[in-house]
Amino acid sequence: MQVGFIGVGVMGGPMILNLLKKGHEVTIFARHPEKASVQEVLQAGVRQAPSPRALAMASEIVITMVANSPDVEEVVAGPQGIFEGARKGLIIIDMSTIAPSVTRKLHEQASERGLHFLDAPVSGGSQGAINGTLSIMVGGEQNIFERARPVLAAMGKEENIFYVGPSGAGEVVKIVNNMLVGTISASIAEAFVLGVKAGADTDTMAKIIGVSTGASWQLANQFPMRAFNGSFKPGFMTDLLHKDLGLALDLAAENQATVAMTSIARQLYELSRASGHGRDDYTALMQALEQLAGVEVRSKQ
Repeated sequence: MQVGFIGVGVMGGPMILNLLKKGHEVTIFARHPEKASVQEVLQAGVRQAPSPRALAMASEIVITMVANSPDVEEVVAGPQGIFEGARKGLIIIDMSTIAPSVTRKLHEQASERGLHFLDAPVSGGSQGAINGTLSIMVGGEQNIFERARPVLAAMGKEENIFYVGPSGAGEVVKIVNNMLVGTISASIAEAFVLGVKAGADTDTMAKIIGVSTGASWQLANQFPMRAFNGSFKPGFMTDLLHKDLGLALDLAAENQATVAMTSIARQLYELSRASGHGRDDYTALMQALEQLAGVEVRSKQ
């Protein structure tokens, strides 16, 4: 298919390369054309459009993968945005993590123009984007989801592409997922810093907890890959997880739900950002806690 793509970053770059591998023709709009990821996809054979409007004119499906709600609104509904260049029937798939209320508003505006708007946030981080194994949770019209499935399947694992309900439902599920990412990871960082401070060994704790009731995907995957080896290379940046936990607090306020652990976790990631780790992997919270405790949690393997 003719696919337009906006957001050629840590996630978007590999997703574009996987679309090309599956035979789709891709046109990009790059807000920061100087980035290495933009040059990589251009060398791989994508075309470049001068604006979201021009990109929409050349596409059957347009995908957005940007940082936050205002960015999505700008490229979709702003001056020279996707709406201005869209022909009737265009499918817009927003794969960013944004406020469900913004998704629903853009869905309504798209419908008024004879367009289709799906929210399809992803989970799996940069490695999932590279491997084409992302989990994708989709909200919007189910028949449009089915039409878009071949494009989604180029970026995600077939059995992990889910239709979850009407517009905004995908974002709700993603926010709930990232609430768990944030709170579980903060707990791991806090617990391992305490363990090392009290005299336990990082590798021993990871091995035993990994086969005990404290086990988690974060402990088995993210912490060994990003934290215990001292790299803290994203991954998924602290700034973005902090933003997503803010979306969770907003969603909780709208629905009169109590999310005390999420609130505390977000304060801890704020500490990490204040310590200079905003653009590091979110597991870098451990570094901020290490500094306070005067220890380092590192693997000897």
